[in-house]
Amino acid sequence: MLSEPTLLAQLIQSYARTAKLHKAKQLHAHLIISGAGTSSTFISNHLLNMYAKCGDLHHALSLFDVMPQRNLVTWTAMISGFSQNRHFHRALQTFTSMCCSGLKPTQFAFSSAIQASVSFGSLMFGKQLHSLSFKSGYSLELFVGSNLADMYSKLGSLADACKVFDEMPLKDEVSWNAMIDGYAKNGDFEQALAAFRSMFRENIVIDQHVLCSALSACGGLKSSEFGRSLQSVVVKFGFQKEIFICNALTDTYSKSGDMNSASRVAGLDSGTWNVVSCSSLIDGYVELEQIEKALSVYVESRRLGVEPNEFTFSSMVKACAGQAALEQGTQLHSQVIKTNFIEDSFVASALVDMYGKCGLLNSSILIFQEISKPTETAWNSILGVFAQHGRGKEAMEIFNQMVSRGISPNHVTFVSLLMACSHSGLVEEGLEYFNSMHGKYGMEPKEEHYSCVIDLLGRAGRLKEAEEFIGKMPFEPNAYGWCSLLGACRTHGDKALGELAAEKLIKLEPRNSGIHVLLSNIYGKLGQWEDVKAVRKLMRDNRVKKLPGFSWVDVNNKTHVFGAEDWSHPQMKDINEKLEELSVLIKEAGYVPFTGSLSCNVEERLKERLLNYHSERIAVAFALISMPKAKPIIVKKNLRVCVDCHTAIKLISKVVDREIIVRDNARFHHFSDGLCSCGDFW
Repeated sequence: MLSEPTLLAQLIQSYARTAKLHKAKQLHAHLIISGAGTSSTFISNHLLNMYAKCGDLHHALSLFDVMPQRNLVTWTAMISGFSQNRHFHRALQTFTSMCCSGLKPTQFAFSSAIQASVSFGSLMFGKQLHSLSFKSGYSLELFVGSNLADMYSKLGSLADACKVFDEMPLKDEVSWNAMIDGYAKNGDFEQALAAFRSMFRENIVIDQHVLCSALSACGGLKSSEFGRSLQSVVVKFGFQKEIFICNALTDTYSKSGDMNSASRVAGLDSGTWNVVSCSSLIDGYVELEQIEKALSVYVESRRLGVEPNEFTFSSMVKACAGQAALEQGTQLHSQVIKTNFIEDSFVASALVDMYGKCGLLNSSILIFQEISKPTETAWNSILGVFAQHGRGKEAMEIFNQMVSRGISPNHVTFVSLLMACSHSGLVEEGLEYFNSMHGKYGMEPKEEHYSCVIDLLGRAGRLKEAEEFIGKMPFEPNAYGWCSLLGACRTHGDKALGELAAEKLIKLEPRNSGIHVLLSNIYGKLGQWEDVKAVRKLMRDNRVKKLPGFSWVDVNNKTHVFGAEDWSHPQMKDINEKLEELSVLIKEAGYVPFTGSLSCNVEERLKERLLNYHSERIAVAFALISMPKAKPIIVKKNLRVCVDCHTAIKLISKVVDREIIVRDNARFHHFSDGLCSCGDFW
C-alpha cells in the first residue's frame, strides 16, 4: 500500500502532466491550512517542479524561498524551471548559487544550465560549465556530453563540439543529432551529411529530429539527389505524414530548385499544405525568378485559409523587389500592415529594399525610420538602397549612425558603402572605408570589395591608380572588376588598358557580348573603324550575339516593353510625335547629341536619329502621353543608359517639368528640373 507522501507526490505529478494549475494550487492551499506535508522537502520539491512545468515561476520561486531545507532535487528543479521558461540568466544565477552553497550539481542540473547558456548566448559560461562537469566526472556522461556538443556547435565553436563528441564513449541519437545539426547550422553541409551516413551505418536510431537536421544540410548543398535518398529513409521509417518532416523535405527540394518534387511533397494539389511549406515553395520560385508561380502559390494559400507569416511576406516582397513590381509590392505592404507584421524588422527590411529597387527612395527612407529597433539587416537594406540610388553622402551618414548605435558592419555593409561612394565620386572616402575594413574592423576584404575599389577609381578617371591597385591585389579581379575597368576605359578613352581588361574578361566570360560592345565603343570613339569591324567579325566567328537593349514602363497595371527603333507599339504614332516634340525642346534648352556613344561609321545625321530612338527615350515619351503629371515616371532598362540618353533625359525632365527615374542594370538615375542625383558620375 502506498504511503500518503507518495500518493500526494503522484497527484501533484498528474497535475503537472495535465497542466491543471488551478487544482494544484487548491491542493497546495489545503496542505498549508492543514499543516500536513508542507514541511516535507519531498512534497515541496514536487510542488516546485509542478509550478515550474506549468509556467508559474512566481509561485515556484515563492515556495523555493520559504523552504527550510533544500536538496539537490530542489535546486535542480528551480534551475530547470527557469531554463524551460526562458529565464536563462536566472537559471545560470541559480546554478551558481547552488555551487556556492556547497552542493555538487547533478547531471540534470548541468544539462539545464548548459541549455540555458546556449539560449543566453554565453560561450564563456558554457566553457566554465564544461570545466566544472569534467571535474565532477559528468563531461563524458551521455546526457551532459550531448548537451555540451550541442552547446559548442550552436555557439559557433564547432571544433570544441567535435572534440566533446569524439571523447564520448557512448553516443545516442541525441548526441549524433547535436553534431549533424551543428555542422548544418555552421554551414558545413558536407560534414553534416557525412555524420548522418556514419550514424546510419552504426545502426543508431533515426528519429525525426535527425532527419530534419540532415534535410537542412541537404538543402544547404542544393542537392535534390541526396534529398530523394533521404525521402526514401523518411518513408522507410514511416515519417512521411509528419508535418515538420514534410516541411523540411519541401524546403530541401525548393532550395535545390526541384519545384516539382517540392510541390508534390507539400501536397499542393491536395490543399494540405501549411504556412511553412507555402513559404518554402514561394522562396524556391523566387530564387528561380519564377515570380508568377510564387504569386500563384501565395494567392492559392490565402484562398485555402493559410495565414502568411513573416517569412511568407519577406519572400513575396523580395520577389516584387527583384522584378521592380511596384503595384504588387504596395498591395503586399498594405497586407503586411493589416496583419501587423510591419513590426517585424525582417519584413520591414524587405519593404525598404523593395521600394528602393522600385525607384521610390523616399518610401524606403520613411519605412526605415519607422523601424523601432533596426537590426543589422535593416541597416544594410537602407545602405544598399542609397548605393543603388547613388546617394553617397546619405550612405555615409547612415553608416555613422549604424556604428554609433553599436551595430557592427559586415561584408555586405562595405559592399554597399563602396558602391555608394563609387556612384557619387567620393573616391578618397571610399578608399578610406576600404582600408578601415582590416585596420579598424578586423575583417579581410573579399573579391567584391576589391572590385568596388576598381570601379571607384575607374569611374573617377583614375585609371593608372586602378591598374596599380590591381597589381597589388592578392588575387586576380573577378568578372565584375574587369568589366568595371573596361567600362571606365570606354568612358575615358584608354585603349591599351581597355584591351587588357577585355582580354582578361573574355577568358572569364567568353559568351558575354557586352565585352565586345564596350571594346568596339572604345575603337569607335577613337575613329578606328577597322578595329570595330575586327571586333564584330570576332563576335560572328564565335557566334556571340549582342544582347538587345530593352526598356519598359508600367502604366495602368500593364507593362509596356520597347526596343531601340521599335515601331510595334499600337500608340507608336503618338509616341513618335512626342519624341519629335521633345527633340526640338531639348535642343532649344542646350542639348548637343553625343554621337560618340555609337560605334558605327555612318553620317552624323543618321547617328542623331538612332540616338533619338533609343529604347529608354521611347519609354519616356510613352509615359509622358499616358501617365498623369503628378505621378513620377519610372523606366527600367536591361542595359546601361548611354551617355547621350543620360544627357537628353536630364533636359527632358526640365522642359516637361517631370520627375523621371531610370533604373538601368547598374543603378538608379533620378532626373528632375534638368539635374540628375548622380551628377556626372553615372
